[in-house]
Amino acid sequence: MPEPIRVVVVDDQPLFASGIAMLIDAQDDMECVATASDGRAALAAVATHAPDIVLMDLRMPGLNGIDATRELLAADGTPRVVVLTTLRRDDVVVRALEAGASAFLTKDATTEQVLSSIRTVHAGDAIADLATTLELVATMGPSSPRENIDSLSPREREVFLLVARGLTNAEIARAAYVSEATVKTHIAAILRKLDLRGRVQVVVFAHRNDVVSV
Repeated sequence: MPEPIRVVVVDDQPLFASGIAMLIDAQDDMECVATASDGRAALAAVATHAPDIVLMDLRMPGLNGIDATRELLAADGTPRVVVLTTLRRDDVVVRALEAGASAFLTKDATTEQVLSSIRTVHAGDAIADLATTLELVATMGPSSPRENIDSLSPREREVFLLVARGLTNAEIARAAYVSEATVKTHIAAILRKLDLRGRVQVVVFAHRNDVVSV
């Protein structure tokens, strides 16, 4: 059996954090390795427990979730971050995605949505809650000028555009007539060349640089 997905839950409401932790621990394929009540404690928990996923509340005293996410993802080999918010259309969610978060969940999400998001983000081959993510990204304004995608090879550019439209690795493989392993290789090269954290950042980059509409 594969190793369980290791999760750290960060929220300044202990009852909410413990509830999510219990939900995670009830699953065969994941475990909550720590909880934390603010951003600084989250950084310490990640350093100690090396989780795969961090569920990160955004609005916390002290070091908030956006700044904690940015600090956390500044290092190599860091976990993926799923941010927790009370609102779907919240400017702090946009800022968290720009900081490198892989997905977001509202605090009224169902049990199935929480578990599905953790598994999807951990697998890294799709975008969790694609429709809502694309809707949120569409509200963003243009970014400051960044490196364009001319550094990508023709095949990488093709894959980039498919990722930017929200396709999964399997869907990209079918559309581009390549294997999923090849898709993963191209995506890794795209992220490296454009200095992006993951496929959600590809969507954000593409929209904010007018490469593709979402």
